[in-house]
Amino acid sequence: MPRRRSIRTAVIHLIYSSAATSPFTSEALRTLLVRARDHNTTADVSGMLLHVDGAFLQVLEGMPQVVHALFTRISADPRHARVLLLLSQEIQARNFPDWSMGFFDASGRGAMLPGYRRNTGFADLVGDTAQITRVVADFRSGRWRSLAV
Repeated sequence: MPRRRSIRTAVIHLIYSSAATSPFTSEALRTLLVRARDHNTTADVSGMLLHVDGAFLQVLEGMPQVVHALFTRISADPRHARVLLLLSQEIQARNFPDWSMGFFDASGRGAMLPGYRRNTGFADLVGDTAQITRVVADFRSGRWRSLAV
């Protein structure tokens, strides 16, 4: 009897940073988050979004073609500037399997956050895979929320 091959579906995470072209109000951030969560639930995308003083850091996880198409759409969104792809790689398991989009707004507290620089946002993370991984792990573990005092 032939052996059945296990078909493993590759999942990637794509991490990018960007800067808002104009300030986001609390209401605009809420609207963005609701839309992202609705879309991501339908598309089977998970991840997280950090907002700090107009800078964004986002992790998108899912099937490669879906994640890359979403990143292309986000990159073309006129509300974003300086979109930088920080990391894109296959992962064994999702970091945020139960989150259609985790969110934290750390505006006003940027100096306390690893990897964040006031003038460059998260651009300093480019090429620093270890630091990028640490920032994502800190978010997943709840460290970011502990800074929300």
